Amino acid sequence: MSETEMLSAAERLKQHFSSRVLNQVRQVIDLWRQLPGSQWSAERMTDFRTGCEKLQKFAQRFEAARHEQLARALLQILHSIQPGRSPDSAQLEQLNKLIIDLSKTALRHTDDKATGVPIPEKKPVYVALSHQDQAALMAEQMQYFGLRPELQISATEFQQALQRRHPSVLVIDHDFGGPQQGVALVQQLQQSRENPLPVLFTYSGNERPALAEQLQMMRCGGVGIYNETDVHSLIGQLESLLDVIPESPYKVLVIDDSRAQSQHTSNVLNKAGMLTEVINDPLTVLDVLSGFTPDLILMDMYMPGCNGMELAKVIRQQRQYLNLPIIYLSGEEDRERQLAAMAEGGDDFLTKPVESNHLLTTVRNRIVRARQLHQLIARDSLTGLLNHTHLLGALQEAMRRNTDRPLTFVMVDIDHFKQVNDTHGHPVGDLVIRNLSLFLRQRLRKSDPIGRYGGEEFAVILPDADEAQAISIMDDIRAGFANLLHDGKSLRVSFSCGVAQWQGESLSELVSSADQALYQAKHQGRNQVVGASSLPSH
Repeated sequence: MSETEMLSAAERLKQHFSSRVLNQVRQVIDLWRQLPGSQWSAERMTDFRTGCEKLQKFAQRFEAARHEQLARALLQILHSIQPGRSPDSAQLEQLNKLIIDLSKTALRHTDDKATGVPIPEKKPVYVALSHQDQAALMAEQMQYFGLRPELQISATEFQQALQRRHPSVLVIDHDFGGPQQGVALVQQLQQSRENPLPVLFTYSGNERPALAEQLQMMRCGGVGIYNETDVHSLIGQLESLLDVIPESPYKVLVIDDSRAQSQHTSNVLNKAGMLTEVINDPLTVLDVLSGFTPDLILMDMYMPGCNGMELAKVIRQQRQYLNLPIIYLSGEEDRERQLAAMAEGGDDFLTKPVESNHLLTTVRNRIVRARQLHQLIARDSLTGLLNHTHLLGALQEAMRRNTDRPLTFVMVDIDHFKQVNDTHGHPVGDLVIRNLSLFLRQRLRKSDPIGRYGGEEFAVILPDADEAQAISIMDDIRAGFANLLHDGKSLRVSFSCGVAQWQGESLSELVSSADQALYQAKHQGRNQVVGASSLPSH
């Protein structure tokens, strides 16, 4: 065997074990997501612990030090939880942080690129459309977003593919194989599965299927219905379905002078995967609020020193807590007093004793709505990215945290955007903006703040990346984006990019450096990435 062949074999073996490690990462994350729904049952806890042990073993064999370190830390916390018990809030917070760190190692892009560690192939996305040309175009666009589509030509081929392997998501024409046969195929598929497969249905022409048929689609696992030409909206839905990073856990502040009652409430919430902070002295609430930053407050009505209504009024006086949900949890049964309490800043009233599922459902619903409202306030309406104000706030926070690690700020501007609007119309221009926002979200880490800086200009914050790494990452994204078809026919658009690494200067100076690098990229011919360190003044 030649030296080249030996190296090739060694590289293949390296990639094989790398794939096993990262596939195990995804399995551990999936098992973690199942734990709160099972109330941390002994069976699910055993599955999760076994998954972490396998990850540690694979990481040791592959010499993946970061994965081994995280797996060992997870196991250490799991071993500290008494048999038959669920983790307390402190343990939950530690576990969740480790899981988020672990999930970052399984992403498609970023720092892993420099290590030569390949990202394992995920389960494919099956694409089964009646119009083969449209299916091929859709599959091509999916690949640019890092997805792995597999085209199914006929109903027979589709069923044969299912016998080999089920996909992560199915994209299927509701008439695939004949009128309404796509829906029938999905119904048959779902009957053979323990957990329903997420399905995106498509249709052709200008009119959506009749309401009765849309209801059928939803009943058999449909999570979206799209015109087959609306490729990038469909890809956006796929991106959210396949996101590997778990949502940050809900945080609840429990204010109750009864230690026994507050501990019981905390235990119920912990079992559902929520982090809690308990206050038995209501006069300390303002100090705790600033450090814990809860999603919701559960508050008793009658406490020494002040009552719940008075405390709610004080909390509402502070602007940052104006939209913070407050739920009274009290033995008060008088309806008039309950309504009076809600009029003084409360959002809901639960009467003790409250059944656990009722408490959890109420808390979850309130937090979901509050987070959705926050997203609407903080994010640009067209793209869903951070708006200008909140992006700069995220940059300021990143500068505060990253005192001893590299931090890079990136400015992105779509090339010849006015020409796109003038030639193709503003709706197509808006589509290009949405596509770039989706492309950036897809190719960057969820922990990398991305914002719409204004108009056709975007900005990205890359913690733990120096200028050279940021240039490499953004240039790869630039090359991929230039291949996208935005009108489904021939419109391709590029962008230019300026990159500046933070060297301790002020926020405005850092932004100005990235902006000057962007100007240089435009001046040099566009469709390129320029680093601020290469400018004459640097």
